[in-house]
Amino acid sequence: MILTLKEAQVIDENITQNDLDAYEQMVRQLTSNNFQNKNIRFFKLLFEGTNKILLGSSVLGLRVGDTIQVSESRYNDGLFVVSEVGNDYIECESANFFNLEVKEAFITKIEYPADIKQGVESLIKYQKKMGGKVGIKSESIARMSTTYYDVNANDNSQGFPAAKMDFLKKYEKMRWG
Repeated sequence: MILTLKEAQVIDENITQNDLDAYEQMVRQLTSNNFQNKNIRFFKLLFEGTNKILLGSSVLGLRVGDTIQVSESRYNDGLFVVSEVGNDYIECESANFFNLEVKEAFITKIEYPADIKQGVESLIKYQKKMGGKVGIKSESIARMSTTYYDVNANDNSQGFPAAKMDFLKKYEKMRWG
């Protein structure tokens, strides 16, 4: 996860975990970047219970609170937050795994750079301040005058001004097929 719910609620007390998940998905989609640390990867997984993954080797490089991506498991793919780390297993928050052993499946640690975190914080601040004023170019209170501006594809991205999304440009990867 880019931000914890506690960190985000300091900025906007009304934000939910679903909102944070949507921001994370947006960042990953717009950049075509999974932010994977391929040096921390585990293969041949055994999913046990609803939230436990047996790794078959000692867990090095993962800590509680880290985000992992499960891939090639057929049924348990996705992003998960580590809630417990044992000698040869991890447990994940809000997981609902199917019990199965998948030799092709693997886990990769996800690491977001600090400026991605800062950029998402900026988007949350912007949404809190300007969420109800989308499209307003200027507003005068005395004699009540409001001017709206035309919003086109060059001026915005995902409902935010294009300039607010510039922090993503250096992490964009080319889309393949």
